[in-house]
Amino acid sequence: MPFRIDTFKIDGNPVKTPEGFLRVDAVVTRSGVFRYRSMDGSERLELRSDTEVFDEKSLKTLVMIPMTNDHPFEGLVTADNAKALQIGFTGEKVRAEKPFIKVPVVITDKNTIADVEAGKRELSCGYYCDVEEEKGNYKGELYTHVQKNIRYNHVAIVTMGRAGPEARLKMDQMDL
Repeated sequence: MPFRIDTFKIDGNPVKTPEGFLRVDAVVTRSGVFRYRSMDGSERLELRSDTEVFDEKSLKTLVMIPMTNDHPFEGLVTADNAKALQIGFTGEKVRAEKPFIKVPVVITDKNTIADVEAGKRELSCGYYCDVEEEKGNYKGELYTHVQKNIRYNHVAIVTMGRAGPEARLKMDQMDL
């Protein structure tokens, strides 16, 4: 099962808690066609269909998962490395607002909060999925492969992500 990374920006009105944590709603992913590079350098256009992205089993894997500052070099967040990598977590209320998925997030790491305040606001999900070769057209976009059985591992705060500017931390109206 391949591991994938997609990116969005934090979205919502952030709140800084008395402890200094940052709470905000975030658009973490969407359905649609995403570009990936294979190990040989070729490009793949992978469809993340509404059926797969909004599947209840998939959505449940976004509940209470680790957040990281950039994707881990190791690829996955596990019990062995979570203490070193985790800078926050996603919440329990995953909301499907097609074509997007929104999740509340809490950032607990002081350095990452400073990065966010300085403009690092895009999000990128790290996840597993099955990828099948299938060609087609989705809402006017061509695709060469289809993702199925999407299972999330973590959400990373990154400088620039694949999923576009919709997946982000939105810092408007924030008084930090």
